[in-house]
Amino acid sequence: MELKNYMEQHDRIREELVILKTLCKNRDLEQTASEIALHINSLAGKLKIHLSSEDQYLYPAFLRSGDSKLVSQAEEYQREMGNLLSMFTEFKEKYNTKIKILSEKESFFGEAEKIMRSIDMRMQKEESGLYRLVR
Repeated sequence: MELKNYMEQHDRIREELVILKTLCKNRDLEQTASEIALHINSLAGKLKIHLSSEDQYLYPAFLRSGDSKLVSQAEEYQREMGNLLSMFTEFKEKYNTKIKILSEKESFFGEAEKIMRSIDMRMQKEESGLYRLVR
């Protein structure tokens, strides 16, 4: 199974995460909220493409593989992903514009850090666990 495309998608998602982390380090939302919102939306698009491709092609192939360890891990990862996707969707809807970010200044940084860490951990888990089973 060819995982190159999925790894490249992870790289593009990580690029957005790096940009968002850098913008958040500034802590000056008055100056950066518009750019943060832009990158939240860009990250949402990249995640949507990636997850759609995984759901339509990658995970079904894992589940049909006949390898019991791969099937078991794929099922576990799919269950976990549903929660992460709903968390990100809620985050995106709450903070996808400058006005929304500025109206929730107190909670933004903590929620942004949590969701970015969760996405990054998920990709690391796929790469070090599930993807390694098929290489």
